Amino acid sequence: MAIANEASKTTGLRTSASSRLTVQELLNQAPLGNRRRVIILLGFLTMTLEGVEIGLWGFIYPQIVTQWGTSLATVTTMVTLGVVGLTVGSMVAGPLSDQIGRRLPIIVGTAGFGLATLGGALAQNDLTLGIFRVVACLFLGAVMPLVITLVAEFAPEKRKAAIVAITFTGFPLGTVITGFLASTIIPTLGWHWLLGTGTLLALILLPALLWGLPESTVFMIRRGGRTENVTKVLSAIIPGFDMKTVDLTGAVPSGGAKPVGGVRAVLSKKLVVVSLLIWLCYFICAAVVYMFLNYLPLIVKQLNIDAAGTGNVVSMFGLGGVIGALAIGFAMEKLGKYVSLGAAFTLAAGAAWILASVNLTLPLLLVLGFTIGVVLVGANSGMNALSTSVFPTEARATGVSWMHSFGKAGSIVSGMLGGVMLGAGWGVDQIFFALAIPLLAGAAAVGAVRAMTIRRSRADS
Repeated sequence: MAIANEASKTTGLRTSASSRLTVQELLNQAPLGNRRRVIILLGFLTMTLEGVEIGLWGFIYPQIVTQWGTSLATVTTMVTLGVVGLTVGSMVAGPLSDQIGRRLPIIVGTAGFGLATLGGALAQNDLTLGIFRVVACLFLGAVMPLVITLVAEFAPEKRKAAIVAITFTGFPLGTVITGFLASTIIPTLGWHWLLGTGTLLALILLPALLWGLPESTVFMIRRGGRTENVTKVLSAIIPGFDMKTVDLTGAVPSGGAKPVGGVRAVLSKKLVVVSLLIWLCYFICAAVVYMFLNYLPLIVKQLNIDAAGTGNVVSMFGLGGVIGALAIGFAMEKLGKYVSLGAAFTLAAGAAWILASVNLTLPLLLVLGFTIGVVLVGANSGMNALSTSVFPTEARATGVSWMHSFGKAGSIVSGMLGGVMLGAGWGVDQIFFALAIPLLAGAAAVGAVRAMTIRRSRADS
């Protein structure tokens, strides 16, 4: 063990002659290092590209209405089928990734949505554009949860929430970048070139992913992968460390049975209630975010505030979202996952009630828009961090991906429900007042997940 002891001096890792580190213990104890920083950066850039790619299409629809005479009904169909594509992509990719790994689906998915976006750029009619839109969304829906899963599986346990939050921040940043791209490219080159730019960005990122994105080590261990592949990745993360001191066989469950993974695991008696609660939280969060984005401008308009003021309120919501996505990770690290998320849901409910109850002015709307962005998007980001710690390795991609599918379903349901409410004569203030109720239910669900996770941990120990 002399080599191991010498390596431990240079890496700061604790080893002993009587026991070996598990891979997760090694990742927990080792310095973050440049290799893992590259993985986190690639995850962040992929999430940013996701935000750009999804955001691009929103700027295309007004253009085809003007240039092609596309009906609003056709646009609505494209939007709806796109969200369905995102949902299906997430639901299929998770179980597949729990079987074949995270790296390959991420790379194939990135190439897929890049090429589908190119197909959209070359489209000359509604049908062709709509088909490529759906195909792009299938791949986009697959990539996001798998990136979150892969980054989380390389993160030290104590820093996982913050690292996942930083990675997720790329998505709202991507939507901001899209606005700048659209305002620059569409007036000068046209919307076809805007979609072409999305393809170009994907093609630029692909070689970096092929070079710098390894397969998850804990996944390879759990699935019985070749130890030399695991050793190669770990040696790049912690150069000079003697891998003979690391248990590369993985923990074998009692009785020697291979752990159940994928759909069977997340719907098993042991996990099904926790799975449903987490998916419910994300459904609520995504639904309310979608509702705010759609109806916040209506509130501003009712106050006779001009377009510039409306844009400022929406921008403050977006800015708050970026800050909230970052802040929630560090809050979860310092205050605890469940306390931070429960507080975010509760504060969002309070902000919704204030928005529905007080006499609003533009300065107050700017403050409320920013606050709601912080807590709502923060909760959205925090749910990604929480889900990666609750689901076991063999079912993590399925659990996280299906959570995203429930989120997409939440956005569909909220759009339909908002229309029903307005059709029934509800005022926007009544809608926002009602939104506080599911947010409080989300806070309660977070508390229930905490209680059940603690109970499961005690039962396993």
